[in-house]
Amino acid sequence: MTPDELREAYLRFFEERNHTRVNSASLVPENDPSLLFTGAGMNQFKDEFLGKGQRGLVRATSSQKCLRTGDLENVGRTAGHQSFFEMLGNFSFGDYFKQDTIRWAWEFLTDVVGFEADRLRVTVYEDDDEAASIWRDEIGLSDDRIYRFGAKSNFWPANAPEAGPNGPCGPCSEIFFDYGPQDQCADPTACDPECDCRRYEEIWNLVFTQFERKDGGVLVPLPQKNIDTGAGFERLVRVLEQAPTNIETSLFRPILSAVAIAAGRDHYEREGEDGVRMRRIADHVRAACFLVGDGVRPGNEGRGYVLRRIMRRAIRDGAGLGIERPFLADVVPGVVEAMGGAYPDLRAGRELLESVVRAEEELFRRTFRKGMRRLEGAIEELIGDESSEMPAEVVFQLHDTFGFPVDVTAEILDERGLTFDRDRYDELMEEQRTRSRAGQKMSDEIFERGPIGELIDRGTTSSEFVGYDDPARATAEERRGVAADTKLVGVFLEKDGSLHNEVRDGETATLVLDRSPFYAECGGQVSDTGAIQFDDGRFQVTGVDSREDYVLHHGTYAGSTPARIGQACRALVDEVRRDAVRRNHTATHLLHRALKELLGDSVQQAGSLVAPDRLRFDFTVDRALTPEQIAALESAVNDQVLANAPLETALMTVEAAKASGAMALFGEKYPEPVRVVAVGEYSRELCGGTHCRAAGDIGSLRITSESSIAAGIRRIEAITGADALHQMQDERAVLGTLARQLGVPVREIAERVAKLQKDVKSLRKQAVAATPVFDALTGEPVQAGGARIHVHVLELPREALAKAAEAVKKASGDPVGALMVSTHGGKVAALAVLNESAVAAGLDAVALLRGAGGRGGGRPPLAQGTIPGNPTRDDLAAAISSALS
Repeated sequence: MTPDELREAYLRFFEERNHTRVNSASLVPENDPSLLFTGAGMNQFKDEFLGKGQRGLVRATSSQKCLRTGDLENVGRTAGHQSFFEMLGNFSFGDYFKQDTIRWAWEFLTDVVGFEADRLRVTVYEDDDEAASIWRDEIGLSDDRIYRFGAKSNFWPANAPEAGPNGPCGPCSEIFFDYGPQDQCADPTACDPECDCRRYEEIWNLVFTQFERKDGGVLVPLPQKNIDTGAGFERLVRVLEQAPTNIETSLFRPILSAVAIAAGRDHYEREGEDGVRMRRIADHVRAACFLVGDGVRPGNEGRGYVLRRIMRRAIRDGAGLGIERPFLADVVPGVVEAMGGAYPDLRAGRELLESVVRAEEELFRRTFRKGMRRLEGAIEELIGDESSEMPAEVVFQLHDTFGFPVDVTAEILDERGLTFDRDRYDELMEEQRTRSRAGQKMSDEIFERGPIGELIDRGTTSSEFVGYDDPARATAEERRGVAADTKLVGVFLEKDGSLHNEVRDGETATLVLDRSPFYAECGGQVSDTGAIQFDDGRFQVTGVDSREDYVLHHGTYAGSTPARIGQACRALVDEVRRDAVRRNHTATHLLHRALKELLGDSVQQAGSLVAPDRLRFDFTVDRALTPEQIAALESAVNDQVLANAPLETALMTVEAAKASGAMALFGEKYPEPVRVVAVGEYSRELCGGTHCRAAGDIGSLRITSESSIAAGIRRIEAITGADALHQMQDERAVLGTLARQLGVPVREIAERVAKLQKDVKSLRKQAVAATPVFDALTGEPVQAGGARIHVHVLELPREALAKAAEAVKKASGDPVGALMVSTHGGKVAALAVLNESAVAAGLDAVALLRGAGGRGGGRPPLAQGTIPGNPTRDDLAAAISSALS
């Protein structure tokens, strides 16, 4: 049985027992600020566990993508740790309970998968006689294979009866696989599933949510008892394949092979630290691919920082394997090969994955070089202070910010006869791990959803969006989707974030309506703005977003009387702004299609912004577009604008939409059913945004810029409609002015400018030739670094300094050099130069320039740049003497 077959067998097993198969939720939890990442199968079913779900689910089963980063140090070292993993789960919301749960788990493991029953052990909560009797009397396990443990091991949440939090909770029963006695076990005769020798590996946790914890640890039976189970998919595969670790199963084999090739090895080598590094790289690149696929991008905060940290750990491990070039993108195809069957979006988005990974690695390698300079600077400070111990905080910063492995720092310090406080460093690392683990956990009140939860508890139905065109509506504004008669159903005041019954004059708030024409910011499209008109007041809408299917209107109220819950009102979208956004959104779809036609179907969208004043489109390609290609793109889009094909929309399942040829964006999550937007026969995309009624409404498109934003990712910015017209008019006015000033027709401007540039260049050469050559080796020199350095502050042009520098470079005899600073034209330019003898003696012109306080670069014989302020000759001489002595 292959991993894909195992996953399918699990889901089908529970479908046959009347469970609804539910697709994995994103790794980025939707409408759940209590979670940084999805870490368990139950996360997407929180509403169902509360009896407030709107999907009609009674039984469900899923294979959920999960990420946990609290134990990254163990990944690659232990048999069972990973960062990204899949959790197989079956769930009951007030339906079956312990008996069926236990019976089905045992049946699946022993009958379907074929695990040896004698190798399985189970644990139950110490007071859960019901679960214990089911295992003993119905399944037939002997008492010595049933272990009873306390609330720390066998209650969810752990220790909930004593430590909380309040809310739904219950005992759990865990199923373990027995790998046999382990050499590292401290007491083999007393070994049980709580032993950390890893003889017993947990493969399935069955949670029986039957209580509500209240203050004081009181456990009150729930009227609706729920089942929440989680089986570790990779752990099941490991047992099935009899692999030594999760990361050495067939799920990881193509990834490990790619790592080995990148490291210049013939094959994966499992022993020693290199084996740990290879396994960790395989895990971390797999995790990075799934995070990028779910819309996370490397950054310095929140989810982006976690992704960045995971990737940089993999890069450091690569350095430990001797890989000196960017290599993570070369491992991505291994992930796609291993996981693309179950997750076809990985195949479709392979180029984007490679681009994001490559860009981050190149950035990190630049950062690493900065870290090396930071370390060298810190060492110099230590030596200057006559200290031998580097602060642990500096070592931690080098690790955390610049990606420096602590072992590398320790080695460099040791070479210089220096040390650092390792214990304090370990404390800082543990504090970081604690913060990371905290980010993975739910808030103290596990099912607390804040004010939105209160709105749901009131029975307030979700907002109906009425912002699309609908010819059946009563008024012209409503038919255009920019107005609606509606009712106020929720008020959240900014001052406390709580749910209120009214909003008063001057208060900033968030309003919820029962139906709204306002588009909430989503999918790169900015939100609508406008107003909500009440009988005695007006709420100015400055931004809109959504949560839990409620449209949230942010703004400020002005009125003679408060606006109250239940009050009728009229929602009015700023139509001029909406139309500008529509033009740019439809133009984005046309641009996307044109890019694929021009560059090939491998081009993937990597981000976008649709605003009223511009559009921005990021896409994967490994080279800059030529001017001819940019012109071709503009022409292709404008050809469609002139063709003026009508836009058509349709609702269908995601599967049917993709089958119809509609483009789905990699990493984007679509609802069921999904809206498909088609522009004639040219463009067809899954999209929930607002669009023109016909392509001709765009007016025209003008590309304003094309640039690189990361390795393998380019960005196009463009304007449409009146903005494109106004830019054309402005440019025409500028060209007209230039034509008049140059005395030529517009079409001859370029030719005339080229001639003028040629004339200016010739005159400059004549001026330099007429300038007497300055002898830079005159005046009293400074003795520095074994050479005579002549220092000058002059009023000569840069060209004159360059001529003088050539003479210095050719000077024979003893080591000599010059630092020349020109203040010609009000600008400070600096040039440092050394002859061959000085360079051979170990001097460097760049060091000479920087020793004088300058900024710039170059090569050992010649460096140029600038020096801040108004330096005098004596100041420069003193600085050089001090720096190079």
